Amino acid sequence: MKVTLDREGKNVVHLGLEVDAKLAEKEYEKACRMLSKNINVPGFRRGKAPRKIIEKQVGVDYIKTRALEAIVPKLLSEAITTESLDVITEPQIDSCEFDLGSPLKFTAKFEVRPEVTLGDYKGIQVKVPEATLPEGALDRALQSIAESKTSLQTIDPRPVKMGDTVLLDFECFVNDKLVEGGKTEGLVLEVKQGSFIEGFCEQLVDKKPGEDFEVKVKFPDDYRNTELAGQDALFKVKLKEIRQRVVPPIDDDLAKQLGQESIEALKEALNERLEEEIFQENEMRAQRTVVESVVAKSTVDIPESMIEREQVLLLQQVRRYLEQNNQTWETFEKSDDFETVKKNKMEEARQRVLTSLVLGAVVKAEQLTIERDELAPYIEELVQRYQVPIQQIEQNEELKRQVMEEVLTNKVVQHLVKNAVIELVPEEHNHEHGHDHSHSHSGEEHSHEHGHEHGSDPEHGHSHDTEKEAKSESKKTETAEKSKKKSETAQK
Repeated sequence: MKVTLDREGKNVVHLGLEVDAKLAEKEYEKACRMLSKNINVPGFRRGKAPRKIIEKQVGVDYIKTRALEAIVPKLLSEAITTESLDVITEPQIDSCEFDLGSPLKFTAKFEVRPEVTLGDYKGIQVKVPEATLPEGALDRALQSIAESKTSLQTIDPRPVKMGDTVLLDFECFVNDKLVEGGKTEGLVLEVKQGSFIEGFCEQLVDKKPGEDFEVKVKFPDDYRNTELAGQDALFKVKLKEIRQRVVPPIDDDLAKQLGQESIEALKEALNERLEEEIFQENEMRAQRTVVESVVAKSTVDIPESMIEREQVLLLQQVRRYLEQNNQTWETFEKSDDFETVKKNKMEEARQRVLTSLVLGAVVKAEQLTIERDELAPYIEELVQRYQVPIQQIEQNEELKRQVMEEVLTNKVVQHLVKNAVIELVPEEHNHEHGHDHSHSHSGEEHSHEHGHEHGSDPEHGHSHDTEKEAKSESKKTETAEKSKKKSETAQK
């Protein structure tokens, strides 16, 4: 087999292959035999029809196509391995000459990973703003727990005020007819603006438990039930109770509800958890700072095609979020925010691809590999998540590849951090809660171009609310999954 290489632009390769005529014809014969087993030829048993009969039955071109489908992937794989090409896109066949009795010739086009020039990445010195436990954090955590145990208790009758919680029954009429499904009993409603149909809660003010009265409102024009949208409605209401939200005291009883022996034991457990969160936050800040420093010291000329593909994947994540929340992509594309989001996603894609390429170069330079026992916790996590036998996970080559790349990314980041000189310095603005876990370079933030197919976590401050919500949900999911993985790894 003869191989020729022609390079185009930054990272496009045209690979030419010429295969001996005898080998090509052998594959043609093999395709004939396979086809003869799957078609009925009068007068012949399956698999016994002569080549000329098969050619007449299905056509020479069809047989050539089947032969090429079998042999081309093998030849490409062999050539790519022999030439040590780091391919990042599926090869596309540009041309093909397949004449029986003559050599098989074809060319394929694909992209290869751009060359990265690494700067100093061993023993780099970085300063990391240190996260510390804010003053009063423990008290706020205890208060939050107490508020989560809030109960509603009936209070003595009095006129309703905004902010109360009430228990009521109602019937809803439109055009003097009871609306289908418009009768409700025992509705618990917080009396505040916007908690029900506009104008409803305001008309409950000054009413007393035991009273029957009418409330007149108008359904919004965009109400989900289109038959009611924009219609005037009459609610016949019976106010039954006023209830007060009661937050339990922070004492031993509260602690026992949470499985602790005393309030002191609960405080100790909470303090340990908060300190662990601070520790994890500083770990992630260190990872982020080290990786950013290594990337900044490296040089790589990234083809726009790689960035554009990554941008498409990031926009697909936004689209999925919109659709999950009953919003259409078409409407979003027409909105004022679309171009801003698209531009921000392009910048995010550029940084993700850059980071991925640099980390890949470090992996290659350090000859980092993965042992089977390093994959075990991740495989087990997938088994638990999808509730399938471990064999099914291990037989899914695509899934295994993604897991391996995630583990390898974690490994290279830890390697860089281990060999860095990290100085924790005072943070100018120490946020009290909600430490940003989104900067962890543990696999989730790197380019989809290289197999990291987890949710993105945009860092750009654009104004589009939908994407901000998507970012928030992505953070919650990723943080939960990371915590679970770390827990299982520790157990292993």
